[in-house]
Amino acid sequence: MDDFQRIYGPWALVTGASSGIGRAVSHELAARKLNLVVVSRRQRLLDTLKKELEHRYGIEVRTLGIDLTKPGAIEEIDRSTQDIIIGLVVPAAGVAEAAEFTGTTLARHTGMAHLNMIVPMQLIHVFANKMAKRKRGGVLLVSSLFGYQGIPYVANYAATKAYVLTLGEALHFELKKHGIDVSVLAPGLTDTDMPANLPLNFSKLPMFYQSPWKVARTGIRALGKKATVVSGLINKFYAWQNRLVPRSLPVSLFGFLIKRSFKTPAALRGGNT
Repeated sequence: MDDFQRIYGPWALVTGASSGIGRAVSHELAARKLNLVVVSRRQRLLDTLKKELEHRYGIEVRTLGIDLTKPGAIEEIDRSTQDIIIGLVVPAAGVAEAAEFTGTTLARHTGMAHLNMIVPMQLIHVFANKMAKRKRGGVLLVSSLFGYQGIPYVANYAATKAYVLTLGEALHFELKKHGIDVSVLAPGLTDTDMPANLPLNFSKLPMFYQSPWKVARTGIRALGKKATVVSGLINKFYAWQNRLVPRSLPVSLFGFLIKRSFKTPAALRGGNT
């Protein structure tokens, strides 16, 4: 058994595992011989993922088809994992909205805040308490490049990812005494369903797609080494530029760039009536 398995095994829990970064993280962890509990709303995709991982890597996979926004979701995950040891938690499930803040319904804003912020916090609280008793374990949070400053027209999404970033930074320090490694992965533009479903033409932004595989590998390699990691060189520049200039400048710049990237004026205004 290598150090990765010893510290973060024998099981890892990954939410949002059916696609995107969560799916890529699942493959990376399976390649490191961790058994997996994979969570998503889409049971069919989880079943396919289970077959892939078990066949390719010779590990054990449990699937939990759960809508994390529903009441009792975290309790259901906890109950379903009572008989195994979860040594690593990766809350990768998330959702984004792009429109004027008042153009998005309150229900959608609230649902996004719950999935992107409350669910990761609850998962960490449940499983970090168990890890602390064993004096080992890890958490890999998924924030975003947009979490480093206010981003107009994705304002609430960026704010939720800022919460994840600051929570992870603090817990990196706080949980270390319990033997728990906490790192925050902040991807830039990644080739997943999330940006594909937004009403934005990303070719009008000075951003470049990364593969979810490269992003996942960057995050996993940071575990136990870094509090935060940004994937991609140009993304690192964007993340740290507000240390060199007033924060209002990148906020205004991103506001201008994102506004002009909307595919239609109607998309900018959103669907809130």
